[in-house]
Amino acid sequence: MPKEVRYILFSPEEVLDALVAGMMLAQPGWRNTAGPVRLDMATAPSGEVIARLVPQKPRPGPRAHWSFTAGDILAILLQTCRRNRIPLPLRGHKQLELMGTCLCLTIMMGDAETVPEVRLQQIRYVDPALGPLLARGGRG
Repeated sequence: MPKEVRYILFSPEEVLDALVAGMMLAQPGWRNTAGPVRLDMATAPSGEVIARLVPQKPRPGPRAHWSFTAGDILAILLQTCRRNRIPLPLRGHKQLELMGTCLCLTIMMGDAETVPEVRLQQIRYVDPALGPLLARGGRG
């Protein structure tokens, strides 16, 4: 079977906008309490991309910043792609990596067999990267 690889590069501004939009969905009053924020992205020792939103002005309270794991970032970026009508394959293997200052979403298809999940007369192909998105209902 042929293998297909897609790369989607997100600028730091696009990642920041997506994470802020995700936080505003999760906590509607978040933007008013957080104020302007900056984005820090890095690769953790495990190889995963991590990010955090840091208020530009120091804020009182125990929370100095908001951290995101690769799974959090991936779920938010998949929602952003869906909202912006960027077509993504359902069954492709998805991973994140930093490329310079940009965040790269790599989607690989055709490199591994996909096992269907069978539930009461429904057959669905399982993509672990979509788990967080599907858990929220997947409609947005």
